[in-house]
Amino acid sequence: MSRKIYLFRHGETEWNVAGKMQGRLDSPLTERGREQALAHGRQLAQLGAPECYWVSSAGRTRATADLIHESVQAPRHFSDALLERDCGTWSGKTPEQVRREHAHEWAQLQADAHHHRPGGGENLPDLLARFRELLMRWQQPDCLAIVTHGVVSRAILGHFLRLNEQQIRRVKHPNALFYELTFSQGSVGVKHYLADNGGSGSRFEHTGAAVDGICEQLPPQAVSGE
Repeated sequence: MSRKIYLFRHGETEWNVAGKMQGRLDSPLTERGREQALAHGRQLAQLGAPECYWVSSAGRTRATADLIHESVQAPRHFSDALLERDCGTWSGKTPEQVRREHAHEWAQLQADAHHHRPGGGENLPDLLARFRELLMRWQQPDCLAIVTHGVVSRAILGHFLRLNEQQIRRVKHPNALFYELTFSQGSVGVKHYLADNGGSGSRFEHTGAAVDGICEQLPPQAVSGE
């Protein structure tokens, strides 16, 4: 019997639009973000209900899970282990501000994005460690939905797909996309679903079939890939 994980990122937020690093800070979903989450819920209802949701305790992920839950009801469990990467002193700033105010640290990030801790916060190994600790503490059901954040999603995919540092760095997770991981006979398959709004208004819908593999290139309408 195969197991599944549906991996969601929160819907678009006001700070995504502004280009600010959110980290442990928070900002509300935009109307587009709400529509993205609702579209995910409608698509998930067609794929099959998870046994439960694991949700980051941040406000933006809680709001996203609530909207998905309107279409697919299941118990929700919240954890700080799924919070976004701590960006330390960079939180609330745009990349341009960081390049201007912390030029040396920004250069270090570009040189080693996997191990550098932005603003004294967390790096990818830190995120992998706290997710693996969660897996040891919580029993994983046969069908699970996880609602988390862009960089944490990258770490989760890296864990299950055994990606190397360069492969993890290439992973994109725009707000309008979610991943499906399938575990069967010792192998792991991955595909993703992308909702689009057809270029008109904020209404989003999943109108296409799943795409095999991870997403490595942002769609034209994406505001943020992390």
